[in-house]
Amino acid sequence: LYQSPKTFLHMEQRLLVMNMRRLEVRNYHTIEELRREIRNSKDGRYSLRIQCIILKKEGKSTKEIQQTLLISRDTISRWIRQYNEKGLEGLRSKKPSGRKEKWDDSLFKELFEELDKNKGFWTIKKMQKFIEERHNVKIPEESIRKKVHRAKYSWKSSRPSPYKGDKEKQEEFKKNS
Repeated sequence: LYQSPKTFLHMEQRLLVMNMRRLEVRNYHTIEELRREIRNSKDGRYSLRIQCIILKKEGKSTKEIQQTLLISRDTISRWIRQYNEKGLEGLRSKKPSGRKEKWDDSLFKELFEELDKNKGFWTIKKMQKFIEERHNVKIPEESIRKKVHRAKYSWKSSRPSPYKGDKEKQEEFKKNS
C-alpha cells in the first residue's frame, strides 16, 4: 500500500501529539521544592528546565508550556523524559565538552607572578618571549591573550595622538582649557 509523504508526515505528527498527551511527570519533588531549586540555582538553563516541569505538574498543556517558555514540543518532551529518568540531575547542564587546553597552567604561573610584582607594561609579545626564555616553549600570541584575559588581567591600549597636528597649537589649547 502506497501513501504519499504528506499523509505519512501528517500521521507522524498525530502520533507525536498523542505521545505528548501521554507524557506525565514523575512525582520526585513537590512544586514548592522545584521552585526552591530555581531560587537557589545560578544556572538559567537549568531553571528554565525546572520551570517546564513545574508547568507540566500544574496541569498546563504542552501548547501552553510551549507558548509560555518559547520552546519546542521536542524540547519539552526531552526535558520531561530526562526528569522522569534521572530527576533533577537529568535537567542539570552538562559540562561543555570541547578541546582541552594545550598549555599547562604551570607555564603561566611564573608569568603571572612576574606581572603582579612588575610595575611596567607588558605586551603579548613580551609575555611570549618571557615564556619562551624560561620554558623553551613558543606559545601563540592568541593563546597568551586568552589566558591573560581569563586570569582577569586588564588590557591597556595606547592613547591615539594626532601625528599631523601642530605641537604649538596643541600646547596653547592645553593652556587655555
